[in-house]
Amino acid sequence: MNDLTSIVGAVTRISYLIMAALFLGWAVYPEFRPEFAGGILGMTAGLFNFRFLSLKVRQVAQMAVDNHDKRLSFGFITRLCIGVLIAAVAIKLEQVSLGAAVAGLFIPQMLTIPVSIVFSLRNNQ
Repeated sequence: MNDLTSIVGAVTRISYLIMAALFLGWAVYPEFRPEFAGGILGMTAGLFNFRFLSLKVRQVAQMAVDNHDKRLSFGFITRLCIGVLIAAVAIKLEQVSLGAAVAGLFIPQMLTIPVSIVFSLRNNQ
């Protein structure tokens, strides 16, 4: 479980760095502002979804350890609704690129793969 916490923390920090770069790009390159704004919006929601999923995984693991019969989900509907909400906002606002917003939704989840590989290699040494 400590690996999950450290992986989530590392992905969060890397996501913040990418969002800072997107904010900088938004300020420096005004002709690409819709793409940068879409990326920022999508990554914000993607990071929320990522952290929400990690919270749910911890809750399910804790319930399995405690041997409770209470029903608990992974929050798929909540995460799906947040993604749909971000897509709707991107469609409604002309200042936000839909493609960049959708791509931003998946970046934190995709960052999990290289971060997990790095943590695994570090633990094996």
